[in-house]
Amino acid sequence: MAMNNMVQFSTGQHEHGGGDGARMLREPGIPPFITKTYDIVEDPNTNSIICWNPCGTSFVIWDHNRFSFEILPKYFRHTNMSSFVYQLNNYGFKKIGLQKWEYGHYWFQAGKKHLLANIKRRGKNVNVQKDFHQEMYYHGVEEELRNQRDINDTLVSELEKLKQRQEDMVNGIASLKEYLEKSERESRKTICFLAKAVKQVAMKRGMKRTDVEVRDVTMSKRRVEDATESSKSSGKKNMIDFSAIKRAHDIAQKPKIEKGSG
Repeated sequence: MAMNNMVQFSTGQHEHGGGDGARMLREPGIPPFITKTYDIVEDPNTNSIICWNPCGTSFVIWDHNRFSFEILPKYFRHTNMSSFVYQLNNYGFKKIGLQKWEYGHYWFQAGKKHLLANIKRRGKNVNVQKDFHQEMYYHGVEEELRNQRDINDTLVSELEKLKQRQEDMVNGIASLKEYLEKSERESRKTICFLAKAVKQVAMKRGMKRTDVEVRDVTMSKRRVEDATESSKSSGKKNMIDFSAIKRAHDIAQKPKIEKGSG
């Protein structure tokens, strides 16, 4: 299958393929694979999948999955990404950088389609392409290193922010702990104050109750004494009346005694 796709790329038997590729005609002296690849990269409607780099000296495949299943079938009637990369290598394209799907060729540049006629299969224009690819490779490596440094700087900055946030959280927790301890001390003082107040109120109520009881006992005692005094006075009066009656009786009986004796 891969060999068949390679033949399709190299021979141009499917130059008038389906989809958007059907509208493209082979340029004189330019391999069909190169023409189709150039038209793919030039299409602004697929920039989210594949497009030129900012300098226009190479192209970047941003989403190789969509490229395989949405772009390749329109131009080459297959979805084999490996075959496409194999053909790029056959025509002297080199991968640029370490991470991105970026490829470049000395004669493959944005807005300069007339240069495509200089692109031949591997083995031709070796010296020119070699220098170009070395330059592009080192350029890609430098770009990747710059990007990595930028990423490292961003990570360092984020770590500093996280460290500052951690310090702020530690300070906040310490402040909260101090506030809670202060609130606890205040609460204890309030509870002690309320306990003393309740105790004092209870003592005052107890003292009032005791005074009332003492007053009641005193009044009861006085009533008893008054009743006793009243009884004594009544007894003496009765005794006085009884003595008077007795003397009167004795006086009344005295004449009778004297008369009988006479």
